[in-house]
Amino acid sequence: MLNAKAFANAVTAVTAVFYILCLLISYVAPDLLFGIAQSWVHSLSLESLQVKTAISMGSAIWGLITISAMTWVTTYAAIWLYNRWK
Repeated sequence: MLNAKAFANAVTAVTAVFYILCLLISYVAPDLLFGIAQSWVHSLSLESLQVKTAISMGSAIWGLITISAMTWVTTYAAIWLYNRWK
């Protein structure tokens, strides 16, 4: 049986670190980040979606809070179901 709370905490910590690294890259090398995103969608053009200004600190913090909350809830629910269905 997996510990849902510990698992959710671990996945949320990894996601938060990834979010912060991605945010830092968006400030330092936005073209690199855009190039990576473009390579993920293959035949679609993202040119019209590319922003010209950096994200505000308030939006960045709100993004970190919301992605962390969603990650924790989703992971906890998945592990809870896994433990019930196992």
